[in-house]
Amino acid sequence: MLSTWLPASIPDETNLLNITRAKGSYLYTADGRELYDGVSSWWCKPLGHCHPIVTDTLVRQASLFEHHIPANATNSVIEELSSRLLGIFTQMDKVMYASDGSSAIEIAMKLAYEARLLNREQGRNHFIALSGAYHGETALTLSVCGIDAYKRNYQGLLTQNFFIPNLTYVSSRDDYLWHESDFDEALYRKFFELHASKCCALIIEPIVQGANGLKISSKDFLSRLIHLAREYGLYIIADEIMVGLGRLGCHSVCVSYLGFEPDIVCFAKNLTAGVIPMSAIVINKKITDIFRYYRKLFPHSHTHSCNTLGASVANAYLNHLANSDMLIEIKQNELGLLQMMQGFASRYGFIINPRVIGGIAACDLNLPASTISQIFNLGIQCGIYLRPINNTLYVMPPLHDLTSDSPIIKSLLTMVLEVLQKWE
Repeated sequence: MLSTWLPASIPDETNLLNITRAKGSYLYTADGRELYDGVSSWWCKPLGHCHPIVTDTLVRQASLFEHHIPANATNSVIEELSSRLLGIFTQMDKVMYASDGSSAIEIAMKLAYEARLLNREQGRNHFIALSGAYHGETALTLSVCGIDAYKRNYQGLLTQNFFIPNLTYVSSRDDYLWHESDFDEALYRKFFELHASKCCALIIEPIVQGANGLKISSKDFLSRLIHLAREYGLYIIADEIMVGLGRLGCHSVCVSYLGFEPDIVCFAKNLTAGVIPMSAIVINKKITDIFRYYRKLFPHSHTHSCNTLGASVANAYLNHLANSDMLIEIKQNELGLLQMMQGFASRYGFIINPRVIGGIAACDLNLPASTISQIFNLGIQCGIYLRPINNTLYVMPPLHDLTSDSPIIKSLLTMVLEVLQKWE
C-alpha cells in the first residue's frame, strides 16, 4: 500500500502507473511501457520531458544558487524574467511570483480587492466570473469556480460571487460564431447593472475553459463582454495559466487573440516548462499606481516567491520561444488537428462536438459513463496517457515537436476509438 495520497483519488488507489523515467513526449513505466504523454502531464510540458534546454539550465543555475529569501533582496535572474514578461505587454508595470496557479489567482483577487479598498470604493467585495469557470482549488479561487463538482462540498467556506450565464462556444476559429457571436447585450447589461457595483473585477479564462471540458469561447463574445465590464468599471483578471506562453501559439492570449491588456494576468503551467512549480502575476500600472499613491505594501508573501531555479528555467523557455519556430508550428498544425477531430466525428458516431484551437484538440463522447471510465486504462494499453474530463476526450500534447507528433497522436487515438466502437 502506498504512503502517498495522490491527487484526485481515494486514499488507497490501486492499479497505478510506476513511472521510472520520461523523455521527450513519452513516459516510461517500471513494467516496460512507453506511453505518449497525451495531456502534457496536466497541461504543463510544452518542451516535453528532460529537454536539454531545461536540464542544462537547471544544472548551471544550481551550481550558483537555487533560491534565496525574496524579501529585501533580488537577483539578475528574476529581474530578467520580470522584464521578459512585461515585454509581452505595453501597459504592465510589475510582476509578482508565487508557487502555482491557484496561488497566482489568489494574489490577483486580493490585489484587485485591496486596490478598491485603498481607493475608498467600499462594498466592492465580490467578483464576477464565467459560468463553467475554473481558477483553482483554494478557498478564494473556488469561490469563482463555476463548476459545482469542485466546490459543492465547501460551500460553507466560500464567499458569494456572480456568474455570467449563456456563454457562446465555438468549434474552432473557422466557426462563424468566432467573429459574430449571439451576444445578448441587453441581458448582460442588466446583469452588470445588478452586480457590477458590488464587484471589484471580472475574472476570465481567455478563449479556453480547461476544466469545463476544453470548451472554446467565441472571441467576439469575450471581447464584447470585456468591453461591457470595463464600461461598468470592473477590473479584468485574466487567468492564462493553461493557455498562456505557448499553448495557443502565442505568449498572451489576451493580447494576440482578444486584442486587449487586462489589469492583472496570471501565468503558470508553461512558465517553467512544467519543471519547477512557479507562477507569475503581471500587474497593470493602474493597479500599482494605487499602491504607490497610498504608499501601501501588499501583505502577501510565499517562501518560494521569486524562486531563482524556476526563474532560470523560465528565462530559458521564453528565450526558446523567441528564437525557435515553435509558436509558428503550433498554428501551422492547428488545421491538421481540426481535420483529425472532424474525421473522427465523421467515422465514429459516438463522437460529437469536435473542437480545436492551438495545441488543444477535444471532443465529447456520447457513451455511457461506465465506458468512459475505462478510457484511461484503454489508453495505457494502446500506448497513450489519456485522462478524459467527464465525457470530454482530449489531447493536449507537448508542443516542442508537434509536426512530428501529430501523426503519432492520430494513430494512437484511432486505436483507442476503434476499441470504443467495438464496445458501443
